[in-house]
Amino acid sequence: MNQKTQISMRGRDSDHPGFTLVELLVVIGIIAVLIGLLFPVISKAREASHRSACLSNLRQLGQAFIMYANLSHDHVPLGHIADEYQWDYTVNYATSSAAFVTHIGVLRDAHLLDAPQAFFCPSETDPQWQFATDANPWPFVTVPSAAAHHTRIGYGTRPGWSWTQSGKWPDPMPKLVKLKSKAITADLLIGPTYVKARHKTGVNVGYGDGSAHWVNLSDFENPDWDTIKYDDFGPEHDDSLLNQKVTPPTGVWAALDRN
Repeated sequence: MNQKTQISMRGRDSDHPGFTLVELLVVIGIIAVLIGLLFPVISKAREASHRSACLSNLRQLGQAFIMYANLSHDHVPLGHIADEYQWDYTVNYATSSAAFVTHIGVLRDAHLLDAPQAFFCPSETDPQWQFATDANPWPFVTVPSAAAHHTRIGYGTRPGWSWTQSGKWPDPMPKLVKLKSKAITADLLIGPTYVKARHKTGVNVGYGDGSAHWVNLSDFENPDWDTIKYDDFGPEHDDSLLNQKVTPPTGVWAALDRN
């Protein structure tokens, strides 16, 4: 290669230098903007998928209730624990003094729904209502101990029938034939915080006929229920969830019913 050719090539290289720092920052900025634009779209698509899976879970639960009713003279394990309508999601009760299957947990014991993930909403982020966490053991705790935890499912069931903290079942048990158009399962309705932390704008609801549907928050919230704060439990909130002392019944669960 002669000297003239070398000079020509060096000149051509100098005409095309690498990216400057400013150019790199511009490219990084553009990528950041694109990510910012795509992230809400991805999040929305993920939530749509979770909501669909949640709806499928409630349909599976509905079929399990129907099968249980066929085996038990139409009785089904709905209700709440003690005197708190908000406590409507426990499948296994476990403390330092007692450990036993209760409430909707009898569906699992009857092997009517052997896929445990169907008991849990995929949009839930609180370990207390997620599948197989330290705070929510699966398989169930069967031996009382100081470290024992209850097992909760990710859904609530229609309150109104009391399961005791000593293991006693409601008497009489609810009958499914009377609940065909009634909401019997739903995303957690403990208070507004629980709804808004999951699907944000509403809940999936399962009905006594085995169907399941989406219901907007504006269609069922009420002023008393809307004031319940996170971790605020007690029988004083019962009427905001379901008040059967009036005709027609009022409360969140009554608003979810198909009349």
